[in-house]
Amino acid sequence: RYLAAVTGNPIYATTSEKVFHDLKEIEPPGGLYPFMLGWNGQKQKLKFSNSQISFGGMGDSFYEYLLKVWIQGGKKESMYREMYDKSMNGLANKLIQKTQKEKLTYIAEMRDGVLIHKMDHLACFMGGLLALGAYTDPGGLGSKRAQRDLQLAKDITYTCYQMYKRTPSGMAPEIYSFTCGLEDMCPSNASHYILRPEFVESLFVLHHLTGDPTYRQWGWEIFQALEKHCKTDIAYASLKDVMVKNPIKEDKMESFFLAETLKYLYLLFDDEGQVDLLEKHVLNTEAHPLRWITDTELQKLAIQNFDPQKVGPTIVNGEVW
Repeated sequence: RYLAAVTGNPIYATTSEKVFHDLKEIEPPGGLYPFMLGWNGQKQKLKFSNSQISFGGMGDSFYEYLLKVWIQGGKKESMYREMYDKSMNGLANKLIQKTQKEKLTYIAEMRDGVLIHKMDHLACFMGGLLALGAYTDPGGLGSKRAQRDLQLAKDITYTCYQMYKRTPSGMAPEIYSFTCGLEDMCPSNASHYILRPEFVESLFVLHHLTGDPTYRQWGWEIFQALEKHCKTDIAYASLKDVMVKNPIKEDKMESFFLAETLKYLYLLFDDEGQVDLLEKHVLNTEAHPLRWITDTELQKLAIQNFDPQKVGPTIVNGEVW
């Protein structure tokens, strides 16, 4: 969409948006989308090829873009916001769970209608997304839905903070389990840490929107742990097992550490407010800030009048798209 706006070529927008319209056609009743898709040749449309629902790996960015595409278009294209709101209702009604003792809020997964009481670190981005959705709710921040989502955002982010706080190293594992017997939460077998950004992403968004200094304090704790355990002479390393006081470093630094983790930490402590999430920018799933598309650009690209049935092979500079 941004490429379409700055180049004047609508193919970038119409091709990518067709996916959302195709998914709208097979929208599940509860707004929660299984993350594997196939093709129904008889009906010539997409179909779900499994029943697993997750806000962690495989499913996360879809829900993120429902909201952010709507915001990027100046909040004009209601389909995206409606799909997002249905999905968040499904999240609140089906997947939000609380631990028995401390009432920590977490996002479960679902397979074949059965809850799986685990939460990926990847799902920690939902604190930021829910907060952004609340602050941009068409009914206003004071609406019942916005207040529900803002509270969920804060509660989920607190649980993600506990993912770090409760390990000997101060770094979070890849996955937490919430079926631990005497304990409310415990690391699964995936106790490694690969410099993930999702928690600090939510810290930045919540601080940006609410101004609560708590989120900066938590971010500072994470940064100190990063410096202590992950920093090397030339880069930052992943950790083999966060459940020991001095984890062994692994010779690997994911690209998202530079693109996201460090960027979100920088923005968290940036007093100049270079990114404005309520008036000017959206951050894509790799933390690249993109400006909103103007009304003039929307009209020029005819994005508001998008017809998915008309999107087919398109010739651009002699090539078929």
